[in-house]
Amino acid sequence: MSSLDDAISDYFGQKEVIAELFNRFVLNENLDPSELSSVDIMPVLNKLMEYGSKLTLEGLQSKYRNLFLMEIEKFYCALLVETEVSNTLPIKACLFESGLYATQIEAWNCLNNGGLLPCITVVLYLSSEPYHLSEIVSECPADYCFYMIEPAKISDEKIAELSEDLDGVLKFVKVSNDAMKRQEFLSSEVYARMGSSAKELIRCLSSNL
Repeated sequence: MSSLDDAISDYFGQKEVIAELFNRFVLNENLDPSELSSVDIMPVLNKLMEYGSKLTLEGLQSKYRNLFLMEIEKFYCALLVETEVSNTLPIKACLFESGLYATQIEAWNCLNNGGLLPCITVVLYLSSEPYHLSEIVSECPADYCFYMIEPAKISDEKIAELSEDLDGVLKFVKVSNDAMKRQEFLSSEVYARMGSSAKELIRCLSSNL
């Protein structure tokens, strides 16, 4: 069995999954997965080290291990997948964006492309426990735009509009705190029809409960 981090990477690192999450929950336009390009986050982590991060590079890699960065012509899409509550989450996302903008400036991309490419950061919270985001966003700059997807707060009707695999993953997260409902889901036709990477993610999530 894969580790949970490996399963998260295998599933949420897919362009199709990232495009669907952004299209359904954030954007008013349809991202074409074929137009997304994966971006290496290591230059951003190195820039954060230059800022005087208290973490080592290995520590930053661990901190952002479940962050997936994609680029399209007009902006960056950053997906940060979290499984536990953390009061530093908004700061974590904001710091990454600041490092990304600094990296663009240093590489002169802002001049070559006519300006800085903005970054839209979305946090997907894979837990049925409440997050109470409003209690912690005050730590971020007043004009910082922070998007969060919490399956536990999404209606079954909206989840049912998603593709089969993403529909199944979010449905499982919603019932993950109930052992009986978890087992019912794992025995359902919905689970049986899911692809291998989505199934492996659910198996890893279940084993970590």
